[in-house]
Amino acid sequence: MIVNNTNTSCDKTNFLDLTISIFKNKFQYTLYDKRHDYSFDVISLPYLDGNVPKGQAYGIFISQLVRYAKNNCNSNVFLKNVKSLVDKLINQHFDIAALRKRFKVFLENHLDLWGKFGTTISPNEVFQEIL
Repeated sequence: MIVNNTNTSCDKTNFLDLTISIFKNKFQYTLYDKRHDYSFDVISLPYLDGNVPKGQAYGIFISQLVRYAKNNCNSNVFLKNVKSLVDKLINQHFDIAALRKRFKVFLENHLDLWGKFGTTISPNEVFQEIL
């Protein structure tokens, strides 16, 4: 087994699905997705025009929101990740209204996760540019 060095600098490294850095003597962490390092698209989420059950496909959206909230320590980066995911899902034929509804469900049911950002989050912050 070969262990590759993933440090991008002396105070920043990628580990599993996190980018961990030290800024002003405090740890900062954000989501790291190795698939973004490739020069080609990696298919990671279902297209709704296939035979995938719609309920399960939309469940993936909420599970990704949970993952993003857990793996970011900053609301701006969290919202950037969510907007990117929403754009990708819309391109894969997901319904904007259904995504917005599930985002509201996430906000209602997972205050414990996004509340750490110390700010309110509105569906409008994610969906206003799309609608």
